[in-house]
Amino acid sequence: MAAATGDPGLSKLQFAPFSSALDVGFWHELTQKKLNEYRLDEAPKDIKGYYYNGDSAGLPARLTLEFSAFDMSAPTPARCCPAIGTLYNTNTL
Repeated sequence: MAAATGDPGLSKLQFAPFSSALDVGFWHELTQKKLNEYRLDEAPKDIKGYYYNGDSAGLPARLTLEFSAFDMSAPTPARCCPAIGTLYNTNTL
């Protein structure tokens, strides 16, 4: 409400696009799951990453997927917001 009155101390809420950060551990875990568990199964899988928007000004917000993405009960790091999603892994010729 203070922003509507022109208070210079408050800034407007704006959309901030994020960049993806896929950790090497994510790819390793996906490989292991694909070889040992999923095999030819193409059913969607639930995954969990986290969103962080606390970097210095000018840097984009990050959506990170790491080795724990396949563990839905894994804790979310401090000062991060959980991001639940779906992995569609298809088999190709």
